[in-house]
Amino acid sequence: MTGWQGLALVARREVRERGRSKSFLISLVLTVLVVAGAFVVPQLLGRGPDTHRIGTVGDGNEPVLRAAEELAAAGLAEDEEPDTFLTLPYPTLALARAALEADEVDLVMVDGEEMILKSSGFSSQGGPVQLFQRAAGSVRLQELVAENGQAVADVVAILSSEPLRVSTLSGEDLEGDLRPLVAYVGLILMYIAILGYGTWTLTGVTEEKNNRVVEVLLATLRPWQLLGGKVLGIGVLGMLQFLLTLAVAFIVVRLTGLLEIPDLPIATLVVLFVWFVLGFAVYSVGFGAAGALASRPEEAQTVSFPLSTVAVVGFFVSFQVLDDPISPAARIASFFPFTAPYVVPIRNSLDGIAWWEHALAIVVMMASIGLMVRVAGRIYRGGVLRSGGRVKIREAWRQSDL
Repeated sequence: MTGWQGLALVARREVRERGRSKSFLISLVLTVLVVAGAFVVPQLLGRGPDTHRIGTVGDGNEPVLRAAEELAAAGLAEDEEPDTFLTLPYPTLALARAALEADEVDLVMVDGEEMILKSSGFSSQGGPVQLFQRAAGSVRLQELVAENGQAVADVVAILSSEPLRVSTLSGEDLEGDLRPLVAYVGLILMYIAILGYGTWTLTGVTEEKNNRVVEVLLATLRPWQLLGGKVLGIGVLGMLQFLLTLAVAFIVVRLTGLLEIPDLPIATLVVLFVWFVLGFAVYSVGFGAAGALASRPEEAQTVSFPLSTVAVVGFFVSFQVLDDPISPAARIASFFPFTAPYVVPIRNSLDGIAWWEHALAIVVMMASIGLMVRVAGRIYRGGVLRSGGRVKIREAWRQSDL
């Protein structure tokens, strides 16, 4: 049996045994129900009307505000109250911007032509922002109808566009570049998934060590095949659960209409997926080696604490990269296996990494994973054969030679 055949055999066994276990099925069902409930329950319970504080500067804002109020009330039941808009006029743009900075208003309307937000993020994709875009489109349409003779194509173009320019206090352009936002949300999901599914590897190794199954397997398979196959098998199951959860969330959002889903940049999603796989691999290999050092499931979390801390540090390093994606620290972190999965997607979304640098980071990451599998496999072999207490890394390394 070749090395890759043994690895595939262990991976299939892991998928088959863990995939039909009650714990996995219960976890899958609960995760899907929680995600679906997070969108459905608020819809069933309903919510009270919101009051939006709108700062105004100049002329031309009143028609858009009236149209927004009409749109907010449209489609509501008789017993439902629409959102209200509190208008706060300012004599100068500078005063309005200061009020926005101080959170005295939610947004600022300028001459019926522009909205100013405090910052970018989810607020720029929904809520009153989209309502005012529709209201401005309605006003434009009324102006065309009043002028008469406008081509139907122009009317359709206005209805399908966003007439208001949107900016932030920092001058950031929000005209459709969702790559940083997608990368940021993706990093949060990656962080949760890496720690969550890495724990599966950790506990799986510890359980096999306790029931002595691993001793039988080591008689016919190499340590790196066992560890690599376990990481691969759990990775497949984790990815299936992760994708199923995202699919359920997407379907529920579309059915409830709770959020407006924009067109997502495919290239950014592909980069996130690639680095998700690489990040999961490097951390799961580490968690697998840590699990071999624990004698009981209760000790597993303590043994893996240093690796979990590294994951947290790597996640927060990515926040620093948001401010300066081409800094020396960002470049160095792009080639360190435990920080690269968080840093490179952010740098890519901000156009802060050259193609050759990105390619080199992937090569370094894959080489690091291969080296870690070999090193962790040795620690794994020395650790899983020891019982009766927690095993130190040095002891596991020496034990593997015996």
